[in-house]
Amino acid sequence: MTSLNYQESGSGQTVILIHGFPMNQQVWVDFAAKLSETFCVVTLDLPGFGKSPGLAGGFTIEDVADAVLSFIHERGYKNPVIVGHSLGGYVTLAMVEKEPELPAGICLFHSTALADSAEKKQSRNKVLDFIATQGVHAFTSNFVSQLYADPQHSSITKVKNLTGQSGREAVEGYTLAMRDRKDRQHVVRSFPKPILFLGGEKDQGIPADTIREQATLNPKAEAIILPEVAHMGMFESERVCLREIKKFVEKCVVTFS
Repeated sequence: MTSLNYQESGSGQTVILIHGFPMNQQVWVDFAAKLSETFCVVTLDLPGFGKSPGLAGGFTIEDVADAVLSFIHERGYKNPVIVGHSLGGYVTLAMVEKEPELPAGICLFHSTALADSAEKKQSRNKVLDFIATQGVHAFTSNFVSQLYADPQHSSITKVKNLTGQSGREAVEGYTLAMRDRKDRQHVVRSFPKPILFLGGEKDQGIPADTIREQATLNPKAEAIILPEVAHMGMFESERVCLREIKKFVEKCVVTFS
C-alpha cells in the first residue's frame, strides 16, 4: 500500500486535490466536503507534509510526481481530474509530463508552468537564509497573510496552523525543488485534454497576465481570473471556485467519454 496519507469521500468522477506549499491536505477540508457532494474527492499529503513520510534529501519535483503517480496507480484511480494548488500545480505538470494519458483533465489553481525567474530564485534563496537564522516556524507563520488580498481574512489563522506543522527538512527541501524546477510550458502546449488555469487578480507571486498568456498555448486551455483574490481562492472565493471546478470536471468527463 502507498505510504502517502490521504482521505477519500463522495462518489462519481474522481477529483484529486493536491495542496500547496508548505501546507497539507487539511487546507482542503471544507472545499473537499462541498465538492464531494458531486464527485469522488481525494486529498493527500505530499511527501514530507502532514502525515506522509518524506523523501530522501535532494529530492526534485519529479521525485514528488513519481510518489503521487505511484499512489494513484496503487489506489486504482482511473482518469482522475487533478487540481493542483500552487506547488501542487508544479507536481501536476511533472506528472502529466511523465504520464499524459493518465488524467481526464488538469486544473492549475494559482499555479504556473513557468520556471522560477532569476528574481524568484533569489527570493527562494532568501527563504533558506531566513530559515537558517530565524527558524522554520518563523517563516511558516509569517508569510501566510501575504497570500491573501485581504490580510485580515478569517481563514488565515487556520492556514497558519497548517503551515506551522511543517518541519524544516520538508520546507527547505521543497524550497530548493521549486527553485530548481524546469519550465513546463511544453506540457501545457501538448496536453490533449482540457486544462483550466484558475488564478487570482491580486496574486503577487503568479501574475494574472502570465496565466492568460499560458492559456493561449493550447486550444483546450482556458483561464479564469478571480477578482479581489490573491493566492488562496479556496477560501477567498470558495463559491466561485467550487462552481468553476465543478463545471470543469463535468467538461472533462464529457470530453473523455
